[in-house]
Amino acid sequence: MGLRLFSRDSYDCNCNCNDTPNTNPDPSNWKIVEWNQFDEYLVVKIHYPDCTNYEGVKILVYENMTLPMLKKQKKIDPHFSENKEFKSPIARFEPTEDGWFKACFLCENLCRTPL
Repeated sequence: MGLRLFSRDSYDCNCNCNDTPNTNPDPSNWKIVEWNQFDEYLVVKIHYPDCTNYEGVKILVYENMTLPMLKKQKKIDPHFSENKEFKSPIARFEPTEDGWFKACFLCENLCRTPL
């Protein structure tokens, strides 16, 4: 017997769930807004026009990736995945000026780390 915090009878979201905004970006519909290369690390700011959270902007970090390589894969999914169709980011940051700074700081320091 488990603890149930909300039963179907006692919780009503009072919304039409089919009208909720799209928070998942279409990995084939994107535009690269900004990018920076740090040796084998690539930081990209991508806008997904069909995504509503954070106005569709994502900051992603890739390892062993260049901008031409990323564009060539056609689909850029911001989620962590083991999909063989496209490379997954190794990190995501909040899509703000501070998030961009932190992503670049991470990559700059990863390049300086001795093996």
